[in-house]
Amino acid sequence: MQESVNTLLTSLPIVTAFESRQFDQLAEQAGIPSLVLMENASLRLAEVVTQNFELDPPKFIVVLCGKGNNGGDGLALARHLSNIGFQVQVFLLANPSDLKGDAAINYKAAFNFNVPIQTIVSSEQMSQLVEPLGKADLVVDALLGTGIEGEVRGLYAEAITLINRYASRILSVDIPSGINSDTGEVCGVAVRADATVTLGAIKLGLMLFPGADYAGDLFVGSLGIPDSLLAKLNIRRFIATDELVRRTLPPRHPNTHKGDYGRVLIIGGAPGMTGAAIMAGKAALRSGAGLAQVALPKSLNIAIESSSLEVMSFPLPETDENTIAPEALNVLANRWEWADVIAVGCGISRNERTQTFVRQLVAQVDKPMVIDADGLIALAGYSEILKRRKSLTVLTPHPGEMAALINTKAEAVQRDRLGTALKAAVEFNSIVVLKGARTITASPDGTIFINPTGNAGMATGGSGDVLTGMIASLLAQTFVRQSLIPNPQSLTGAVAAAVFLHGLAGDIASWDKGEVALIAGDLIDHLPRAINEPELAWPLTLRPLSPFVRFVVRMRK
Repeated sequence: MQESVNTLLTSLPIVTAFESRQFDQLAEQAGIPSLVLMENASLRLAEVVTQNFELDPPKFIVVLCGKGNNGGDGLALARHLSNIGFQVQVFLLANPSDLKGDAAINYKAAFNFNVPIQTIVSSEQMSQLVEPLGKADLVVDALLGTGIEGEVRGLYAEAITLINRYASRILSVDIPSGINSDTGEVCGVAVRADATVTLGAIKLGLMLFPGADYAGDLFVGSLGIPDSLLAKLNIRRFIATDELVRRTLPPRHPNTHKGDYGRVLIIGGAPGMTGAAIMAGKAALRSGAGLAQVALPKSLNIAIESSSLEVMSFPLPETDENTIAPEALNVLANRWEWADVIAVGCGISRNERTQTFVRQLVAQVDKPMVIDADGLIALAGYSEILKRRKSLTVLTPHPGEMAALINTKAEAVQRDRLGTALKAAVEFNSIVVLKGARTITASPDGTIFINPTGNAGMATGGSGDVLTGMIASLLAQTFVRQSLIPNPQSLTGAVAAAVFLHGLAGDIASWDKGEVALIAGDLIDHLPRAINEPELAWPLTLRPLSPFVRFVVRMRK
């Protein structure tokens, strides 16, 4: 149980709007008044203004405030910025008499400390925003928080449009106004921020597209509430981090041998796609597996013999089209005990007899498996095979393959990536890795990791094959390290760590190659640095801003 808890603590929790409110309520019940939480929020925001945006007094800052607690955060921030010498102008989109509770208290404090506050309550007054927005060194969006429902209308919609049109740099408070904090959807119109400071805990909508794109660079600011209080909510959603990688790949003891780091068997390859299986094998070794063997059609065996000195090969019976034949199951019988993890599907083809082989393999072989690419297509419509498996199964679909597995359209998968991944994990009793921007790792027990690394240059053939080899490798090492009976949480963490390293290798490669020129082999080449320096996921200058503000993910380059 302790290993399970530690695995989760090495990641950043992600909350819904309801869970965020529960978190605040628990803090108040524990003796931290809501007014103190608002004050702490404003101090975290001030840190990002001065350090991330590198602004010094007397720069000009415009703060737009709504009538709720988000606006209260903005008013408190305006007071702090004014106190340290910034030129501050607040625009309040409400009558002061409409403010309640902590927001009303912070309005009074800002007013009494002579912070300039201009009220805007009609469309006719909106033109007063144009010049200040254009002149401001920074515009702070404190209009709408996490409680938004339906489309943004009226003055708020007009103000958001003007902010996007005229502001040169924008900081959003907690979440960009107009973004649904649970789904990341744009509620008609939304602020497109350069950076967002989410408060207390990371909101789900900030990690899902399009919300992630609107948030810009994302920071999480502490409200002064201990993490132990958040743990009471039993959050099951997390952002993978470098700490998770270090827990999955601890330092090696000197007195070890190759068998101590797992054996990976990769089954795949077909004419024109042999490279997929070879790259998976190389990625498995580069990720730390002690041994990797690629089993492929016998006529293609020479390809791996001539291309890789370290990856072992194993020739298999083949069909008339030189793909793996069902008879390969018998030939592989003596390999099952050798392997700690089997990966199947990379470049394996959609030949009918080969697809039969895949189904028989998955149904009959009681070994941990990672299934990818055409291996997934072979299982579309055969979910009972997956449901009956007793050993660990990891499925790694892209949206099209996921759509085939659950009999829907790729567009439907993309509309609800998180929900789809979790539903598939439960239905297929498998860990599901739904690939794409912000790859999602979902476990049948409800645990979800959202990956912050990676870039558009990785949208290239072979990237998924590299990931398959990496996942198999980290799982094999986890099985061996934990005496072949690891707890489910560490297995899910190992898969999420592989996804994190895969994306980070792509990021590091892009620094050298750029995104346009990136190819899958570059990921393997840059894996060593990703594994040795997983903290590279967080920019050095932002790591961290302070003990109270943590950088989460970079969107603006």
